[in-house]
Amino acid sequence: MRRFVIVACFAFLACLAGCENHQARIDSLQKEYDRLADRFQKDCSTEMLSIPPKLSPKCQDEKNKQAEAWKRLQEEHVKK
Repeated sequence: MRRFVIVACFAFLACLAGCENHQARIDSLQKEYDRLADRFQKDCSTEMLSIPPKLSPKCQDEKNKQAEAWKRLQEEHVKK
């Protein structure tokens, strides 16, 4: 019985640590996405307002990086 309690406690703590690591990963990815979105907004907002919107290669690259960061964030959310 004592062994069962120890194993159960260990399993609970491992699960708890895994949840914390998952949340830390989500937080890190969210910060990365926010940083890239702010950078894109600052650098490329005037290009996005032109009609039709035409992005320079630099802004297109920033937009792609932002989209990739969003994709990684959403994939991490699904892993719950």
